[in-house]
Amino acid sequence: MSNDLKKSIMEDLKKTGFPLEVLITSELEKRGWIVYPSCLYKDSETSVSRELDIHAVKVDYRYAHRISVRPTGGNENKFISHLIIQCRKSIKPWVFFDNGQTRWPEIPSQNFKSRKKYFHELMLRDIDGGESLKSYGLKKHRYLSKCFHKSYHEAFSSPGAENKIYECFITVTKALDYFKDHYGTGTYVIHLFIPIIVFEGTLWSASIKNKKGQILHNNGLSLKPIDDLFVIFSRLTPMDKRKLFFEQEQIIEVVTRKAFLKKLDILERDSKELYKCWTNFISSQKR
Repeated sequence: MSNDLKKSIMEDLKKTGFPLEVLITSELEKRGWIVYPSCLYKDSETSVSRELDIHAVKVDYRYAHRISVRPTGGNENKFISHLIIQCRKSIKPWVFFDNGQTRWPEIPSQNFKSRKKYFHELMLRDIDGGESLKSYGLKKHRYLSKCFHKSYHEAFSSPGAENKIYECFITVTKALDYFKDHYGTGTYVIHLFIPIIVFEGTLWSASIKNKKGQILHNNGLSLKPIDDLFVIFSRLTPMDKRKLFFEQEQIIEVVTRKAFLKKLDILERDSKELYKCWTNFISSQKR
């Protein structure tokens, strides 16, 4: 093999997301995650098999002993985190507008799977005196202090070009639905699925508001680089038995390659907090 050909192949590989996928897989494995790279899922709309870059799983038993029930047949108290990751590299900046707003301050209920569906609907904070995750001991969560984005644009793209951002969002949401359907739940087992885009490139947050929340006049626009952000992504659910569709909101996290390990620290912290809430919740249900 000539050195010129070898160099050309290496340069070509650097343009793809493959090295990024391998690096993220390695970092997850070092942190104790079970990683399934390049895994297949079935598109719910077309029934075509497609590929997700990474599905990573971590099982947490640290609070299993806090409920006075002898575990049988996989029913022990445990919290299973799933990262649904798509990796993308681009020389074109990704720009997101901070015009996102959740309907309620909650984790999307479709991201949970357990036999206790009431828990899936709990808000992060108390509203009108009702129960919430805070009621069961939640102290921190990354959604509580972050700005949400909605609209997005790949800078310098030609008109009519394939929207790679949308493609990533569709991939992680459909893969999440597929993998969620294929996991069982014991009596005290809960799964949490988290969709993430790891981006090797530059992210930008755009706003038409100033720091006081006032609208900028004369088509004013502010722009700043950012390492991670939260995007509210809406899509229609599959048609139900009544032949109706519903709009479903998902929160997708976009993080740069250099900020991924810091993001992982926060994800693991929040999963630990949710596991505490879950343990307190199922303990209260037994009384």
